[in-house]
This record gives sequence, structure tokens and C-alpha cells, in this order.
Amino acid sequence: MAHRLTMLLSALLFAGAALAPPPTVSAQGATSISDELIAELNAWRLEEADLWPLRPNPLLTTLAVRQAQYVLSLPDIPDDVHTGPGGSTPPDRARAAGWPVYGRPEQIAIGEIAQVGPDVDNAIAYWQGSDVHHRTAMNPAYREVGVAVLPHKFGHLFLVVFGARPNVLTAFADPRTQQLYLSDERFPGAARSAEWLFRASEVRLFDEDGRPLGGWMPWRLVLPLPDAGGNHLFVAYRNATQETLAAVHLDSDLALLPAAVAVAAAPPSPIAAAAVSTQPSSTLAAPVLPSPTPRPPAASVPVATPTPSSVTDVLLVYDNRSLSLVNVSGKLLDLTPLVIAGEGQSLALTRWQTPWLSGSLTAFPSGDCVQVWAWTEASDLPQPGICRFRRSVINVAPGERFWTAGAFALRLGDAVLATCPGGMGTCTADLP
Repeated sequence: MAHRLTMLLSALLFAGAALAPPPTVSAQGATSISDELIAELNAWRLEEADLWPLRPNPLLTTLAVRQAQYVLSLPDIPDDVHTGPGGSTPPDRARAAGWPVYGRPEQIAIGEIAQVGPDVDNAIAYWQGSDVHHRTAMNPAYREVGVAVLPHKFGHLFLVVFGARPNVLTAFADPRTQQLYLSDERFPGAARSAEWLFRASEVRLFDEDGRPLGGWMPWRLVLPLPDAGGNHLFVAYRNATQETLAAVHLDSDLALLPAAVAVAAAPPSPIAAAAVSTQPSSTLAAPVLPSPTPRPPAASVPVATPTPSSVTDVLLVYDNRSLSLVNVSGKLLDLTPLVIAGEGQSLALTRWQTPWLSGSLTAFPSGDCVQVWAWTEASDLPQPGICRFRRSVINVAPGERFWTAGAFALRLGDAVLATCPGGMGTCTADLP
């Protein structure tokens, strides 16, 4: 991998055009309503979820503007502002515009939110209070963004398109706080192949001439901004199988953030604080990669964690308010053939295939879950403690919570994979 990193650095250093400041990335500070909206989204992501700032992208901006213009061309704002010409969805429009996919057409990192209101604060408040919009804005898969802000009789139509591209990671300088914001690859589709970096474990910084500014260090969201002695620096990201490189233009790759937002930089690691090596990067021995440190789960319903002997492929966790299905297999699973069936009622797993599904049901990540509860709930219910990330939620009528009334089954076609007692508990099943 050291050879590949050297080639990446050489290619960027050789291609002088690659070091020109990208015109699509706005300078720090909100100079327009669009910039203000991105800055507030970035502050929200940093403060609530410890997620990196989003980088403005011209193609995503074009997609946002076109969809906003289409919506405003209709007689009234429709209930579903995300359906475009010909019934197109946000992923449809992104694929047609050439946004890259992760190997397969359905493996595309694209999301969209919208709101009509008087100002940016109103839009952010609305999205924060809406589960589907909240999950899209806080989705760790996204690194880039496009924004449309068009006039409307009630103020503005705000439309935001989020996205990510394989092996295109971002990094931002914040001269006010002397910090460097990093990003990461968290889109589940990236885990399907070793050709794409997924969950960087280490990073390394280089100056504009490709000289290392220290050794490899564990990945973290914020690092002290180094004195690179020039107008650019490079951030190398790597895991056990892949490396990728991000160029940071210190006069234009600036984090769009409100003035009041500042995240404390982590202290330099012993590796980063070591004397700078003058050896070419290709000759440096690769250190042993550290294991990623898992984040604590979000607030959740207290559920007994199954013992290792009971954990198989899927785990059902349920009570008188909600039901969750968790992938506990340690591998990607195809959940689409499964059906949860009770007396006279059923829930096919394809019900969770909504526009707000994060990822794919056909390659559903281990540790993650889907959840259902009644539409009469006053607010979102917490996910089970064993669920790392809730990828989709659906709502049913109170009388359709069949799992509370009696025994139910997890089925695959005509085959019963597990029979579960009703009420409250857990139930496991193996998939063929």
C-alpha cells in the first residue's frame, strides 16, 4: 500500500491543475443563504453526531436546483417533493447525471431533504423534529452536499441533496481554531469490495511537496492544523486493504461553519508528535493497524443481550410498543425474502424499502436494525441497545401490532424460520 500512496501523491503533485483551488467550495463563512444553510447543517452534524462537515459539490447543487425548479413549476407544492419528472427518485436523477455508484446501480450514496419556510433556522428546526429528515441529515454515509434556495410565497423552498463517492474522502481547514476536520467512508456499499476504502483506521499528513508531516496516526474527526509551510497539504486515509488521498487547499477548503461552532481538537498522538521523517513515504514501514474504537450506542430500550450461543443470523426484539429486527450474523444479509407474520397480519421486510432507507436491504450490515411502531406514538421510540444503527422505520396502525397479541413467526416463503411468543421478548433465527 505504501507504493500506491506514493503513486497517488505523485499524480497529484504532477498534475498542477489538481492543486488549483476548486471553485465550487465556498470560502469559510456564510456569504449566501445557501452557505448559511450548509453551515447550519454542518454545525448540527458536528454537535449532535460528531460527523464531519459537508463539502459543496457542483453536481449535487445542480441536482438540487433542478428538482427545486421542477417542484415550483407545479400548481402546488406536492406531498412528495422528492418525486421528479417522470416519477424519478433522487437516486434515479443522480445516476442519470453520472454520480458514481458503489459497483451496482442500487448502491448509490444519495439522500434528499426539503422544506418550505421563511428562513434557514425554520428549515433546520423542522428537519430536527422530523424523524425521516433527521436521519438523512445525520447519515454518516454522506460527505458532500448540494443546496437549492429558491423564492416561494411563504419564504423559500430549501432543497438539499446529500452524497458520497467511492474513495473520495474530504478534509477541511479551520484557520480560526487551527483545526483540521477529517471525514470517513461509512456508506455500507463500500464494505462490499476491497477496492473501496471503508472505515479508515489511520491517517497521515503530507505537505504540498509530498513530504510527510509525521507518521501514521489513528483516525479521528479533528486534528490540530499543521504548519504545512505552503498553500496545500494532503491527508492520506487507510485501512487494512485500501488507501486514498485528499488534497486540502488551505485558502479554499475551509469548513463552512457558524462562527460560534468550534470542536476541540484531540491532542497529537505520540506518532504524530514524533520527529518528522525525511525518508520517502514509500520506504516507511507500515505500522500495525489499530482496531477501531466502537462508539457507545445511542439511548435505547434496555434489552438483555443474547448470549453468544443464542446469537445466530437475525434477532427480533419486541415489546408492546415496537418491534425491531437486528442483523447479528457478523456478515451482510439479504433481508428482502423475510416476512414477520402473526394471526391474520404480516409485515414483509420489503415494507422497510422506503425512500428513507439508509443503505440496502439486500446487503444489510451486521449490527444494524429496522424498526416498526404505531403511528400514534407521540415521538420516536429508542432503538434496542444491541442495534448499532437503525436504518429504516415504518409505522402501522395500533391494531396492527400483531406481535403484542400472540405468537408470531419469521418466515421465508412457506418455511417458518422461528416461532416467537407474543408480548415482550427476543427471538432468534438462522437464515438458509
